[in-house]
Amino acid sequence: MSITVMKFGGTSVGSIARIKSVADRIISKLGEGEQVVVVVSAMGKTTDHLLELAKQISERPKKRELDMLLSTGEQQTIALLAMEMEARGYPAISLTGWQAGIRTERVYGNARIEDIKTEILLQHLSDDRVVVVAGFQGVAQDQEITTLGRGGSDTSAVALAAALKASLCEIYTDVDGVYTTDPRVVKEARKLKEISYDEMLEMAYLGAGVLHPRAVENAKKYHVPLTVRSSFDTTNGTIIKGEAHLEKGLAVRGLAFEREVVKVTLLGLPNEIHTLPTVFQVLAESNVNVDVIIQNALDEQETSISFTLAEAGLADALEVIKHNKPRLKFQEINVEADLAKVSIVGSGMVSNPGVAATMFKTLSDEGIKVKMVSTSEIKVSTVIAADQLNKALNACHRAFRLEEAPETSSAGVE
Repeated sequence: MSITVMKFGGTSVGSIARIKSVADRIISKLGEGEQVVVVVSAMGKTTDHLLELAKQISERPKKRELDMLLSTGEQQTIALLAMEMEARGYPAISLTGWQAGIRTERVYGNARIEDIKTEILLQHLSDDRVVVVAGFQGVAQDQEITTLGRGGSDTSAVALAAALKASLCEIYTDVDGVYTTDPRVVKEARKLKEISYDEMLEMAYLGAGVLHPRAVENAKKYHVPLTVRSSFDTTNGTIIKGEAHLEKGLAVRGLAFEREVVKVTLLGLPNEIHTLPTVFQVLAESNVNVDVIIQNALDEQETSISFTLAEAGLADALEVIKHNKPRLKFQEINVEADLAKVSIVGSGMVSNPGVAATMFKTLSDEGIKVKMVSTSEIKVSTVIAADQLNKALNACHRAFRLEEAPETSSAGVE
């Protein structure tokens, strides 16, 4: 008997009525002869509410205690869903992350899963139970509770699917698949039937909120079949797999964006070979994640380094930088806020050198100034003013004809 992992996000379990609907989905899957492991998020806005409570105590609470607090949100959901399954006559058991054997590194707020001990999970499945696991959380080797970062329930689900060698991992959410971009911003956005791991990974890292980036990483690494679909209807979702069919005439598959971006510039750094690695080693040691990076050598003695990061991480980044000023030897820090990042993504870009030029011209024609650029084989990212984000997305969506539904190329690989 094969195993299916079903993950339901906060909106999908946002009320008792919705939890009952989730139970309907699970029962339907059981009717197909599958063993089922369910991963759930906290109900609705529970995590936001818990964060608000914490901020009433302290503007910057200790990360350990914050993880202890936030992990309780999923615990409510797993218990309620297990109760609902039992009430309908289906044996079920709820497990926290640590009870489910999810072992993580000891990093509060953004831990990575290191291992999953599956013995308990497999025993419950062999006893014909539906196993309901709290997403977003795990435990470090010293028994400290950790969380995986916002959206980490996706990562929990894919990691469990990989460890259990599941036949399928289904991500149920409030959208019915992966779109060319956010349809709330671009009305002409189109749902994709399928997308490759690499394309989805880029889109996730670049701000597409449908899937957590580490979930896609794990799916790619362990070849986990992955589907994103709606928890509110039965329409087909989007399949994420090794290689997707190429769409004729379209080098770009989708647009991703990120709001609340800030740019930090360190001025007056010594123009030495060790300067660049030292700056980012200091930030990495404190788990500060940076994105687009630019270095400008002013002369043989002096250089500057600019990088972007999420606005939420600015306070920590500035604290680390200022604390390490003697080591970094910079003269001044400049911060530019109210920025956004717009990215184009597509595996077809590697063989179409004019794609970047089209993007830059499109933004220029709209009067949008590009402040920073970052590229890879399958993406181009630009940092722009936040108030021009919607205009940029709509213009680029039209420029790359993403609203069209072209035929798939016969060269595509299943």
